[in-house]
Amino acid sequence: MDPVPARVRRVMQRLEQIDRRDREDGTPRSRRLRAIRPEVGELLATIVLATRARVIVEIGTSGGYSTCWLAVAAQRTGGRVITFEIDPAKAAIAQQTFHDAGIDDVVELRGADGILGLTELQDSVDLIFLDAEKEDYERILGEAVSALRVGGTLVADNLESHAEALAGFRHAALSHPRLAGLVAPIGRGELLAVKLA
Repeated sequence: MDPVPARVRRVMQRLEQIDRRDREDGTPRSRRLRAIRPEVGELLATIVLATRARVIVEIGTSGGYSTCWLAVAAQRTGGRVITFEIDPAKAAIAQQTFHDAGIDDVVELRGADGILGLTELQDSVDLIFLDAEKEDYERILGEAVSALRVGGTLVADNLESHAEALAGFRHAALSHPRLAGLVAPIGRGELLAVKLA
């Protein structure tokens, strides 16, 4: 049985087509949706369900593809997704995505810098998904750890596809005294870490 409702699946398939087209037709990187791979979405949804996550934060909404995976799982846990996107054009696409998918009741889109948003969520977040500009990962790490509750999960995308750019973040996250984790060879490489007491 497909855990994703048909309405959401149709919207996600549309976003997958746009992402595929953008990667093939030379659309500038800054304007591409740069969506996660479906298996990463499945991983995110599984983590939400397994941990019964209710307070979910996403840094880097883009067109809302990964948000759909998080929101479908959040509907089952009684949770909510707060997602941050500073690009107004992408935020507008995402808002339409959430409306079309019928998940806007569990998604709060904030057109703000995610690092500032994290400062307001100290010790309260069950899951953070980080998929922002790679040069910002290290800057976000400290606030992400502070925002997570003990036992909360941090997932960060692109650890293998952008290995060189994220080498400093990888080292900082895997050696952080409050995190225990690893990099899993799923999608483009996912860092999975849990906040320790």
